[in-house]
Amino acid sequence: MVRVIGHVDLDYFYAQVEEVENPSLRGKPVLVCVFSGRTEDSGVVSTANYVAREFGVRSGMPIVLAKKKLEGRDAVFIPVHDERYEAVSDGVMQLVGERVDVLEKTGIDEAFFDITMSSGADYSVARTLAAGIKTAIRESHGLSASIGLGRSKIVAKIASDFMKPDGLTVVTPESTVEFLGPLPVLKLYGVGPKTAEALAALGIRTIGDLASFDVGSLHERLGRKTAAYLHTAARGEDEEPVTERQGPTQLSRIITLKRNTRDADEAFNELMPAMDDLHHRLVSNGTSFRTLSTIGVLTDLSVKTKSKTFENPVEDLSLLKDDVRGLLQALSGSAGREFRRVGIRVSELSSKGDQTSLTQFY
Repeated sequence: MVRVIGHVDLDYFYAQVEEVENPSLRGKPVLVCVFSGRTEDSGVVSTANYVAREFGVRSGMPIVLAKKKLEGRDAVFIPVHDERYEAVSDGVMQLVGERVDVLEKTGIDEAFFDITMSSGADYSVARTLAAGIKTAIRESHGLSASIGLGRSKIVAKIASDFMKPDGLTVVTPESTVEFLGPLPVLKLYGVGPKTAEALAALGIRTIGDLASFDVGSLHERLGRKTAAYLHTAARGEDEEPVTERQGPTQLSRIITLKRNTRDADEAFNELMPAMDDLHHRLVSNGTSFRTLSTIGVLTDLSVKTKSKTFENPVEDLSLLKDDVRGLLQALSGSAGREFRRVGIRVSELSSKGDQTSLTQFY
């Protein structure tokens, strides 16, 4: 049966989340950085938005070099906010997972999915489903995402990168060879500069060159295993399935408040629907948790948390609303600023079979 495999990639994820949190950043070069703390400029760029990339800034670049490239450009350098990005990622991945047959999360900002059954292996239907996923991500989280569809993971991954940002590239089985052929071999997953150099020595510069090259000669130069993979990948014939990986180690929901506030009860009331949604996810998955945390994103965009760990795993979030309210009150009292966003996270997850009953716990 013809497969329809997708790859979703959240565009310049960390920097885009920061733009959503603070819309005044849009149009400026925005860089999310890992600061080492040794000096003011020591560290590296983790993610740069597309405005910054236009000036030659890339992930992994030293901050001091990025600042030189962006001198006089009103660039904004922001430290990494891991908890913020994890909360947004959890929400996006849940949303995508509800719309596909199988989801395989491969990173905080990307995942493979299979929609062969839901699309009836019809690529025109699959395009509509993928467009719906993009719309849902934008409406729920304000983020753009690029999606690629193809007959294999390799094709889908290359396709998602083809029209970034905010792209949707559909490569039908019939157009796979034509699509891949002109692309440089570096576009293939697993082909780095050294492998590309070795291939160039054989006169192989494009994926099309690789697909038509004699397999026996590849075996002699690169070894049987590497040659077999590259030749198969170049034709887009990878049969690796999309597989749900081990469940998440935590679940979270985060919302933007209607107005900034230090009132914990006001924040709690607005957080209620998100709590109910998280509770539904836990019940549906037969999952319990031991640690409950509240998250506060303050008006200066700093992130604060308060947590409580229970002796035994718990699954009924509705019975813990007093704890959530209390954690929010403690968070409000120590934060020193108003809340802009608030959230809830449960961690130390386990299946029902591993837990003591809730009745016994209480």
